[in-house]
Amino acid sequence: MNRAIEIQNNEDLAFFGKVNASISHELKNILAIISEAAGLLHDLTEMLTKGESVAPEMLMTCSKDIAEEIQRGFVTIKQMNTFSHSVDEALKSVNLIEVLDLMINLAGFLSFASKVRFDPPEEAAPMVLTCPFRLQNLIYQVLVFAFESVGPDGEIQVSIHPQNNGSARITFSGLGSMNAPTFPVDKTKHIAESIGAEICVTGDSQGFDILVPQIIENMK
Repeated sequence: MNRAIEIQNNEDLAFFGKVNASISHELKNILAIISEAAGLLHDLTEMLTKGESVAPEMLMTCSKDIAEEIQRGFVTIKQMNTFSHSVDEALKSVNLIEVLDLMINLAGFLSFASKVRFDPPEEAAPMVLTCPFRLQNLIYQVLVFAFESVGPDGEIQVSIHPQNNGSARITFSGLGSMNAPTFPVDKTKHIAESIGAEICVTGDSQGFDILVPQIIENMK
């Protein structure tokens, strides 16, 4: 096996594990909130059986909290399934808006995640033929760097700009004065190169563009 491909595959596996670990942590948080609300609901029910007074609002709040967390759990599991199935096909035509939305949500599970304002294009969503899993990995790595640059109290802006040749430019802006001029690191460059994409600093030097070809010519 070619050494470059072997390293890239190891990075793929590390990314898959990291994302699934963050998803499992999010599900654990959801279950913890449900458990706490269920425990309180049990205590309130016991008080009622003993003839003690309980405000109806407290029961309603517990029930509402449980329902909301169950719904959040369903959404998280759906995202997990979508991400897991991204490895099913090496090459596939994907909707860039859907890919970005998924990765923004999954990266948002990180403890140091910043706020993200995603501005989809007004025109039809760009479709590209690429390796979905590698594209997700690339977007995730840029988001992680962006979060580290602005901090959990900051906000980054993400936008998509379809190009005349059918390719698309994904812009991550609002990073301020970036303290890591070495980004993208070799690992991230390898991911981009493997799907024919390119990462470059934006004109104002406060963000990054990912240039995604409409059709991948040769996956490395």
